[in-house]
Amino acid sequence: MSSELRTRTTLHNLAGRSPVRRLIIDYLASNGASKVAEISSGIYASRDSVRYHLAALERAAIVRSDISPGTREGCTPFYALAPEAH
Repeated sequence: MSSELRTRTTLHNLAGRSPVRRLIIDYLASNGASKVAEISSGIYASRDSVRYHLAALERAAIVRSDISPGTREGCTPFYALAPEAH
């Protein structure tokens, strides 16, 4: 098993049973840092759903944003897999 596949499998396990979270992880692994709109379009999920699951992944330290949660008003954050999650 390649290290990339092992990493994705580990991240999927951390994400739990949510298929949307697994799709987000796969999208970010393939496309790098992305905005909610890009992720939403890429995995065919609503923006609200993507935001909800990104927040859960961020709390679990699987995903990181370039803008901290308390300062996002009026800004468009980019999300990426957290370096420590790789």
